[in-house]
Amino acid sequence: MTNILFVCTGNTCRSPMAEGILRQMADKRGLALTVRSAGIAAAQGAPMSRHSATILEKQGISIRHSAQTATSKLIDWADLILTMTVNHKRAVIQAYPQALDKIHLLKEYVEDNPEVLSRIAESESFYSELEMKRVLSQPISVLERQRVWELENRLPDYDIFDPFGGTLADYERCAEELQQHVTKLLKKLNDAERR
Repeated sequence: MTNILFVCTGNTCRSPMAEGILRQMADKRGLALTVRSAGIAAAQGAPMSRHSATILEKQGISIRHSAQTATSKLIDWADLILTMTVNHKRAVIQAYPQALDKIHLLKEYVEDNPEVLSRIAESESFYSELEMKRVLSQPISVLERQRVWELENRLPDYDIFDPFGGTLADYERCAEELQQHVTKLLKKLNDAERR
């Protein structure tokens, strides 16, 4: 059984939609997954946004949800942590550097373009070095900061659209984006399970 944790900001829009979508798709395919979601700045116990709940209901997805913060217990529980934006990924890595190897952006994790995958590997290696320097309280040089900027500009935009405070159409746009990338995630997990 694989434990997957989706992370966004408040755990009321994107991450619970991703959780519900993945859970439903995995159940239909008979894939053994446990899925949860959390936020880096969640108001503990807050309900899922009305539009997120509406979209999940339209898809026949039933999910009982109360927002929760990404805690060390959840981070330890997860085999795979998938964030909605670069800033979420950075926040989780900064708070839990020991979990670095299992923290990814959703869209980055399911990327299948070999050229882009090579750039991602180069970036992650460099970020790991910088994170180790940070943990050891070593200074980050101007050249290293410039290298971060260069590496980031070579990568596609991997952020999932944030519908927070928007219209139902905004939430539908987000749900479509999540559906597309969760489908790719399921394929990747299914392929890994077959090996």
